[in-house]
Formats: sequence, structure tokens, C-alpha cells
Amino acid sequence: MKIPASILKRLYVKNSLSNLDDGFSFKIKNSLSNGTATAMSPVTVDGNEYSLDTTLIKSQDGEVSAAEVTESNTFIIKVGVEVEIHVKADPLPAGPHKIGIGLETKEIGGIAFEVDDEI
Repeated sequence: MKIPASILKRLYVKNSLSNLDDGFSFKIKNSLSNGTATAMSPVTVDGNEYSLDTTLIKSQDGEVSAAEVTESNTFIIKVGVEVEIHVKADPLPAGPHKIGIGLETKEIGGIAFEVDDEI
């Protein structure tokens, strides 16, 4: 089942993009149905790709490196729970940014979408 990008964009928590001491982060909140991530795609910001090794995925259930998410080491994305994506990199400049998010799930296969947010 393919979910339209317009619906996937609603997963993004608006105005959640923020700089941190060691990079930047943003949040998603699953409003569709429980999902099981089996692989992550690199986060992109303004066309720049960030390595999975520098990306952490955090929720109330714990955190994992995006590079460690596999078929045998899944990350559960529960309905109604915010998930923070933390990229360890240089902070982003102030202003608007286009963020690309993608992952594979057991339930529906690959999903990918882009959103606009600003620092």
C-alpha cells in the first residue's frame, strides 16, 4: 500500500527543527498506525545527505543509531508517540530548510517525504 506524500507530511511535527550543541534535530509523530522500521534512509537537508552513522532515532522507548536499524534490529514507531531524529553535524544556518525523510517498514514497505521547516 502506497501512502501519498501529502499524508506522510502530516507525520512531521511542525516547527520542531532546532539546532543543538552537536548538530540539529526534528520530530515526527505517527498518527497513522503502529509501524516497524526495518531500515532508514539518510536524512537530507537542502539536498545535503547526512550519514546514517551520524543520525540517532529517539523515542520514549529508547534510542538507536539509524545505521543499526535492520530487519533483525527494528525500531517500533508507535501511534501518538513523538520520535526525535538527531543528526550529529554542524548546526544549520538560520532560515528555511527542506528536510527529506525516508525509511522502510515491515507493514507498508518504503516511505519517503520532504517537508519545509525553519530554524
